[in-house]
Amino acid sequence: MLLLVEGAAAFDPARYQPADLDVISARKPPVGRGVDVFPARAYRFDVTLASRAAPCKTDFLKWAMQTSGIEQSQVQSIPISRCIKVRSAKGKVLSVFIQDVLTESLEKEVPQDGKLTLYATLIYFGQEGPGMIVNEFTRPQTKQQARQDCGCGKDSHSGGDYSAPAGTPLSVMEDGIVVKVEENEQAIVNIPTAGQCGRYVVVKHTFPNGRTAFTRYTHLGRLTGKTGKAISVGLQVRKGDNIGEVGSKGIFHFEIRPLETATMDKSAAWTQLYGAEPGMDWSRFGTVDPQTFEADVFGGKNVTPASKK
Repeated sequence: MLLLVEGAAAFDPARYQPADLDVISARKPPVGRGVDVFPARAYRFDVTLASRAAPCKTDFLKWAMQTSGIEQSQVQSIPISRCIKVRSAKGKVLSVFIQDVLTESLEKEVPQDGKLTLYATLIYFGQEGPGMIVNEFTRPQTKQQARQDCGCGKDSHSGGDYSAPAGTPLSVMEDGIVVKVEENEQAIVNIPTAGQCGRYVVVKHTFPNGRTAFTRYTHLGRLTGKTGKAISVGLQVRKGDNIGEVGSKGIFHFEIRPLETATMDKSAAWTQLYGAEPGMDWSRFGTVDPQTFEADVFGGKNVTPASKK
């Protein structure tokens, strides 16, 4: 259910499975005038913005949300009154709902016919196609932006940047333990793949198969959990727990660093800078694309007994 409110509450891009909008929209509609309603499914897909946000009818959407098992109080707390039209890779134009909190930033950041990635929740499928709610979006970096980036990486960008209103809580990707808390808003990490990311938190995740990965959440404002509890080194966190809030820039940077020997920085420069700081171990390892990293596969959660033999 958190997937439905992530644009305005806790947003975790790793929860969204990559998908093809053409494949989703190609599903045959129910017989007659029927509608298929099912538990929320989280997808991300690349599209072109065909038209900007405009008022649309959401009564049926809200009924479908409740029918799918979402509490009425949650449905009422999610402001959704507009839709956008997007164009798929094959040129099909579809209308999708969008959380009201995102419409202003979408207007500013994405031009008509601009490319973007949508993070959306699929609620139902009807005669006119899928009923989806956009919870977040990102847009491709221009060459100018790629050179300057958000500050988290000089020669190469070390993760993904996402837009969200200042104060938006951010959630942890998986269960883990906090290993680094940087409270200095002007903090600089002196390695090319980390850059100046300001206030940030790093969490270490150990998976059932013994593999380990670090996640870093940067450009943060307040470093507080869901109940206002301060975030500190050694804190045990559960998947979905809040790790902090988006800072005043209205963007946050998220990265995943698997503990892999092949990407380990063994240079004398790293050892001299951070060899005596256990909390900086995360910076020794290379990043992976947050949009393609599958935590369950990496951690062995989807391995069946037959495949273990």
